[in-house]
Amino acid sequence: MNFKSLGNILDLGIGILFLGFSLFLTVKIVQITSGKLTLAYISLIIFYWLSYLFLSTALIRIQYRNSEKGIDILIDDVEKNLTLKNSKNGKTDIINNGLIKTVELYYSWNTNPFSSDLGYSKITLKNNSNIFITQNKVNQSEIKSLFRKKVTKEKSRFMNRMK
Repeated sequence: MNFKSLGNILDLGIGILFLGFSLFLTVKIVQITSGKLTLAYISLIIFYWLSYLFLSTALIRIQYRNSEKGIDILIDDVEKNLTLKNSKNGKTDIINNGLIKTVELYYSWNTNPFSSDLGYSKITLKNNSNIFITQNKVNQSEIKSLFRKKVTKEKSRFMNRMK
């Protein structure tokens, strides 16, 4: 088990812990029928929001790691192409401008370690198949400089699900 897998398990655990505490607070608030409940409702919203953040970032990171497992990517700046080596099936693909229909870049606007790695590039080939390259493998700015004329969409979000 490597450090990143341990981080995913820790994020999932913290998210489940926050979710459990949020559910516990919900039950306690329902039992209380008198007094001002504004602070209680605000704390509920905060804990549900935190549990959503931890769980969703952990699930997105797991999705990213599964998509990039066993794939090595090499960039050739001179020839302006990507070489994808798949160690699972031993296949090597060379992607150049002639094969690409569109490129979409999804950046993570957050710069802290919590979600700064939640960005990816989506390359759609002319045969309508998609290649997803996570920020962990190749930064979006490198993809943009390589295939500048094919970039059709750039989005910046806190975290990005692959779609």
